[in-house]
Amino acid sequence: MSFGTRLAEERKRLGLKQAEFAALVGTDVPKQSLYENDRRELRADYLARLAANKVDVVYVLTARRMEGEWLPEDATDLLSTYLALPPDLQKALLTLAGQMKAHVGQASPRTVHEPPIAYRSEGAR
Repeated sequence: MSFGTRLAEERKRLGLKQAEFAALVGTDVPKQSLYENDRRELRADYLARLAANKVDVVYVLTARRMEGEWLPEDATDLLSTYLALPPDLQKALLTLAGQMKAHVGQASPRTVHEPPIAYRSEGAR
């Protein structure tokens, strides 16, 4: 995934359209589009303005989140996918994940592949 794609993800994470984001970080829509499409190199002054507006600049540059523990690549991919979804689908994904977690947390029912349980009483031989 390119820095432009990650930059667009961060913009979406903040809930901003390209024009709103461009105004927030002191650029215009055509330049913002060039950044997000990897057609313009990121400059230090632009990165500083991003950081001042709660953009995870480390993630944009390295694909690793700045705060907290480093996430494994598959977790980062999952988080990136979640952040790219519209709010209604984010809610649906969270509901699904919660249901899966609850299901996994429960004792698993026996399967036909498990060894049989001995049903003899203690006194029987």
